[in-house]
Parts: sequence; C-alpha cells; structure tokens
Amino acid sequence: MESTAIYRKPKKWIAALLGLFIQPAAMLYVARPGWAAAYLGLAVIVALGNMFLLRGRESVGYVVALLVAVVCAIHAYRLARDYRELLRRPWYSRWYGLIVIAAAFAALAFGIRAFLFEPFRFPSASMAPSIEPRAHLIVRKWGYGNYGTYGIRLMRTGMSSEVQRGDIVVFEYPVDTAVSYAKRVIGLPGDRISYYNKRLKINDEEVQIRRIADYVHKDRTVPYRQYLERLGDREYAILIDPDAPAAVPAVRAFPFGERCVYAADGLSCRVPEGHYFVLGDNRDNSSDSRAWGFVPAINIIGKVEHVLQ
Repeated sequence: MESTAIYRKPKKWIAALLGLFIQPAAMLYVARPGWAAAYLGLAVIVALGNMFLLRGRESVGYVVALLVAVVCAIHAYRLARDYRELLRRPWYSRWYGLIVIAAAFAALAFGIRAFLFEPFRFPSASMAPSIEPRAHLIVRKWGYGNYGTYGIRLMRTGMSSEVQRGDIVVFEYPVDTAVSYAKRVIGLPGDRISYYNKRLKINDEEVQIRRIADYVHKDRTVPYRQYLERLGDREYAILIDPDAPAAVPAVRAFPFGERCVYAADGLSCRVPEGHYFVLGDNRDNSSDSRAWGFVPAINIIGKVEHVLQ
C-alpha cells in the first residue's frame, strides 16, 4: 500500500524557517521548483552585486538579502498553508530529496572551489595599485597541483601549468601555510634577482620602468610615486615611496637564505630550483621574498585570473 506521507501538506513552520535561511529549499519543500530557480537566481544576483557594485557598501547587500529572506519566508508559509492536501508531493519536496539536492549542490560548489576556481578576499595594500585592499580575487587552481579549500587539503600533484614572470599568484605563506598570500612572480628557478636602491634587475638586466601620474589611496593623503614596470610583454603599475629606506626591514631566517646577500641599499638572490621569488607591487609596503624568502612550487595555490576591485 502506498504511504500517505507523500500526500501530507508541508508544515508551515518548516517552510517559513527554510525561507529565512535557504530560500530555494523552501520553494522545493512546497513543491514549487520554478520559484526555487527564481530565488536561486536572485541570490546569485545579490552576491554578484555585493562583489561588483557595492564595494565598500556591502551592508546594502546584506539588507537586500535579509529582505529577500523575509519575503521568501512569508511566501513559503502561504504556499504551505494553501497546499492542497490530496496533491501528491514530488520526491524533491520530501526530506530525503532536499538532503540529496543540498548535498549535490554542496559537492559541486566544493569541487569547483577545490579544483577549478576559488575566490579570495585580499586584505592589505601590498599589491596596490594592481589589487586594492579588500578586493576580491578569482584564482584559477587547475594545473598548479595544490588542491583543497576551506582549510581542507585534498591532494597534491605535480604542477602542469607554467608559472611565468609577471604572474600574480596566490600561495601558502612559507612561514605559516595556513595563511594565503598574493604576490607577483619576479624570479623563476635559477634567476638572479637584484634589488638595490629600489631598482630591480633580473639576471643582471635592469627592468625598465617609467614614471606615470602619482597614485593617491583614499586612506592616505600623501601620494605615492607610480611607475609602469615591464617584464617581457607585460606592463603593470608599481608604487615606490621615495622617503622609505632602501634597506630591507625585518629580515628573518629562511630556507636557502645563503643564496641571498643583503646590503644597506638592498639585496641580491639566486632563486633555487623548485622555488620562486615574489614581490608586492607596492614595493615599500610589502612583506615578500625580500624579507621571508622564496616560495616553494608546492605552496602555489593558483594564478589570479580576475581582480574585482
């Protein structure tokens, strides 16, 4: 005999609670897949609006999201109240169906973050002007062999994507691998990097720079000197503070430290195999390879593909 449970009306309080916290699930619970897709699309629009349009005003997005949740809770409550008792409920509106759908979406999102693309929030000004503080980064992970997300390390494989000079990469900070940094790759394995009197040389060839308009950050009244630096066919802006000392501050002991020679006006290093030398674009306001050493290839998480300022 067929169970009568599949004909029972959805409970109004469960529908309202799901509407407050998981809007698409609330609509599936009351057997309205079209509305579930609509609320899912609305959630995506709100999230993208927070990332692209409301930088610095994310509270507006949170208010909109709360308003959508309240509206959905009321909507789901009314649909559950008016549900026809003799109408057969589809599998996706039952508890096991909701669990299966939620697990599938969670697994898909986790897999995308772990193996393909992962968003990061950049907190500091060390990569300005290329990356402003609190910018969102979209990082491509496939091919870099360091797979995992949310602090869960899934697997390590060999790196199949080539790291090039000028790439901005996200990596596990060698001093504390639980922390992720983003910097620009300057030196490849075997390169000799020199940085004296704030002038960069790679393999004894000086990297060309040219002065452009000063850069003024909204949180700083004094402008930085801004230059365009060229590595091969790549050109990007860097900042140099003429009043900052040329010496590297707060240098700590690091693996292969014997490959670096420090002086009062800078340093020179020979990059070991399987490692990279990275710098921040905000050259006088960046903790990077000058202070804590080389980045092992196995620490690289991925390459920054998009910066959402």
